[in-house]
Order: sequence, then structure tokens, then C-alpha cells
Amino acid sequence: MRVLSVLLIVMSTMFSISCSKTAQNEQNETKSEKLSDNKIQKLEATLARDPRNIGPEKSKEQYQIEENIYKIDAVESQLYGYWVGAFGKNKINIALAYASNDSIFGHSVCAGNFRPIKGTIKMVGENVFSINMIEPGDDKYDGEFKFTIDINKEELTGSWKSYKNTVSSKEYKLKRRAYKYDSSLGDFTEASTRYLEVPDVENMLPEEIEMIRNEIYARHGYSFKNLKIRRIFDAKEWYMPMAIDIRDQLTEMEAYNIDLLYNYEEYYAEYYDEYGR
Repeated sequence: MRVLSVLLIVMSTMFSISCSKTAQNEQNETKSEKLSDNKIQKLEATLARDPRNIGPEKSKEQYQIEENIYKIDAVESQLYGYWVGAFGKNKINIALAYASNDSIFGHSVCAGNFRPIKGTIKMVGENVFSINMIEPGDDKYDGEFKFTIDINKEELTGSWKSYKNTVSSKEYKLKRRAYKYDSSLGDFTEASTRYLEVPDVENMLPEEIEMIRNEIYARHGYSFKNLKIRRIFDAKEWYMPMAIDIRDQLTEMEAYNIDLLYNYEEYYAEYYDEYGR
């Protein structure tokens, strides 16, 4: 009986210690979470230049892109949507937004440029459409698209010719693609999934920092005018040129990381001769 009492006392004591440790661990975890939140707030407060507010006002061309995207998202159609692929040395996105009778409307995004397009559509076979679409003509590089869409193959095949022969004609084969922002795409996803800190970037080469920063924009479908950057992302299967201004799509985290990366790019530019010696 005495032995049993001793055992009960020991077990009770161990249970109390265990509960005490569990409670302490929970307190530590909660404290850690609060510290993490406080740190994040502190990081956001140090955002010197918000990239979402740098530059001119959003252009009417970007508003038109967004209006067409809204129309595409509002209707389930195998015809409307984004047709993406190689267009000469660049990647193009021909976005077909809506049709009315035998007229069809949309836009193209390619090499950092947006062009509205409109034209005619007719069915030439089972789920096969022949489409002619023209650009406005107020740009020296404008021209005319002629293509066929095979719904069953999800394939768009055609040609483009400049009105003024300012650039060479193009032939292309595009595939229907769906776009959805995905922070897991790319080679340095941490720039869109966690707050970067100085130790993350201070030993990187300026070329690496430039790529990490631009990859954030690429994930949002930004179409690059810069030739070097454009070539890099056009070659990536996951990348789709969707827009010419994605600043308001950047998250708080991405805005902070872009600002941090910019700071180091500027530092290397200023102290280029001393860097690495």
C-alpha cells in the first residue's frame, strides 16, 4: 500500500512537470510568433521606396488589358483566352477577349508592348476558326494577324505582316494557356514567399540580385522591354507576358524585397571598382 502511494506521488509530480513544460513551450511559441510579427512590421516600416508607387500613373493601355482580362475570366470559352508562344525571337500573348457576330476583339502583349487588335472570325471546320485581326496602324511596327485556331488541339497557327514592311514577317504556332499567379514559380521563390534580410543578399553578385528582382515581376506576367531580361524570361516555360504594368499586383512582402534588392544593386553600381577586390 505504501509503495502504491509513493508511485502515485511520483506519477503526479511527473504529470505536473510535463504540463508545466507544455505550457512553457506554448508560451515560447506564442512569444516567437509575436516577435516574428513585430519583426515583419518593423521590416515593412523600413520600406524606403515602395516600388508600387514609383513611376507614372497606370496607362490607359494597361487599363484596357485589365478590362480584357476581366472579360476573359468572366466567360468559360475554349476560344477566348491567352494564346502564347514564340513570335520571332520574342514570346507573344494574343489575348482574345470577346466576339460579336462575326467580329472579334482582343490585344497582344509582346516585348513590353501592348497593341489592341480587332477583326473578323468565321468557322471553317468542326471547332476550327479562321481569324484576321488588325492593329490600329498608329505605330510604325503595326501590322495584320492572320491565323487559324483549332479548338480540339488548343493550337493557334498563323502569320503576321507589318503594314509598312518595317520589320520582317512572322509565322508562329501558339498554345492556349491559362494564367494564375504562382509564388512557387522560378529559381528564387523566396523573394515572393518570405521577407529577405541583409545576409540573404549582401554576398550575391549584382547579376544575381538583378535576376531575383526581375523574377518577382515575371511571376506577375510583366512584359519586359529590356532585351537581356526579356530573352531570359521568354525562354522559361512557366513565364507568360500578361501586362505592361503590374505594380499594383505586388504584395507587401515583394515590395519590401524589391526595395532591399534595389539598394544593393545601387551600392554595387556606385562602388563597382572596389567591389570584389
